[in-house]
Amino acid sequence: MKPRVNLVCTECGYVFPSDSGKNRCEKCGGILEYVWDEEYLKTVEFTGELKFWRYKPVLPPVKKPVSLGEGGTPLQEVQRLAEALGLKNVALKDETRNPTNSFKDRSAALIISDASGKGFGSLVCATNGNHGASIAAYSAKANIACHLIVPKALDIGKLAQMMVYNAEIVESGETIEESISRAITLEGEMGWYQATTELNPLSIEGLKTIAYEIVEQGGEPDWLFVAMGSGVTISSLWKGFKELETMGRIQKLPRLVGIQARGCSPIVSAFDSGDDTPKPMEHGETEATAIRVSRPIFGELALKALRESNGFAVTVSDEDMLAAGREIARLEGIFAEPASAATVASLNSLVKTGKIDRIDRMICLITSSGLKTDDILQSLTKRKRSPGLGSMLTTKEKILRHISGGETYGYEVWKAVGKGMTIGAVYQHIADLEEKGLISSSLRGKRRYYEITDRGKRTLSALDDLQVLL
Repeated sequence: MKPRVNLVCTECGYVFPSDSGKNRCEKCGGILEYVWDEEYLKTVEFTGELKFWRYKPVLPPVKKPVSLGEGGTPLQEVQRLAEALGLKNVALKDETRNPTNSFKDRSAALIISDASGKGFGSLVCATNGNHGASIAAYSAKANIACHLIVPKALDIGKLAQMMVYNAEIVESGETIEESISRAITLEGEMGWYQATTELNPLSIEGLKTIAYEIVEQGGEPDWLFVAMGSGVTISSLWKGFKELETMGRIQKLPRLVGIQARGCSPIVSAFDSGDDTPKPMEHGETEATAIRVSRPIFGELALKALRESNGFAVTVSDEDMLAAGREIARLEGIFAEPASAATVASLNSLVKTGKIDRIDRMICLITSSGLKTDDILQSLTKRKRSPGLGSMLTTKEKILRHISGGETYGYEVWKAVGKGMTIGAVYQHIADLEEKGLISSSLRGKRRYYEITDRGKRTLSALDDLQVLL
């Protein structure tokens, strides 16, 4: 039977053709979601090895699949970790095994296949980390120019991936929401393909394949634990499980547990108060940048998934995330980023409070590798994330001395002196130096160049004299 699927607005229910290329509902501005005909789903058969493209029959059609070998990640039984937590039946779905060490490779494979098949030569994507790294990698594979819009705070490992895949990176705003706004503008002005997770309905279709794999790996859980930022992941997995139920491939749906950082928990707050819509937070605070989302675009869908599954939402502290990350690595050899480790960090308290039985089957989604972040590495070396005044002065001095060696630009400065810092932090130091008149800048083409001023030279001379005195 020929695949039958439409794009349907999750808010007003308006139906668009699946090949319309729409990113948002033209009627109400709501999120669009692919909805498959139930009779078609009942006829679906999967063939080939357990990899992402095995599920092509339930993915929107693309002319030419682009692949780096994504999917087919292991469902690891974790006996030592379970025993340490006093539990009986725990498994980790280890998405760190994907090509760029992140679950976002699933979305990227489908999105880039769509962009390539439609003949786009350039794309734009707002990202706070994993999705941008994945999009950059798959764009390189497909020879598509990749323009990434990022907020100031960004994990250095993810930024390094974006850079090595030759993406053009533009910093825009303090938050991911501001970056998304800029991506929308560029899409309209430049005619680029829109690859942002929150703006492309293919994202959900790519991520739902995690649910398919879990079931085919024999892992029908009583409980599935998923970290939440925008809410896209948990709503995507729920979509996958419901499709599997329609197919008759599972006997029961799992109950979902959504986890957010205690300092940035708009979805959990809405769940606890009985609201259907998350209330935007003014300033969400967490070191887990992957889930630092103050205005979750998929929040309503996440809340719907949690309630339909008879699940619940909880928060964990940054400290508990980091501790859980160390335990997962120590006991099971899986290095998870803090946001991923949040799923394991939530287990102990949920069992102790009686919300979950110790003998229940539990699966925690590990979305991304700790090698992409500096949080766990810094906690292991006991370095403080917030530098004191002295080290701030040292950083500015290093930057000023590098610029004094000759005209340069931001990325060159970061590569020279920015070890252990995000590029956004380096640019902030540069901005401070320019504001104080110690350096000046000029824009040539698309690149801004910096050089030291006479005042900057005098400042360095004064610092040299001070060091002699000390």
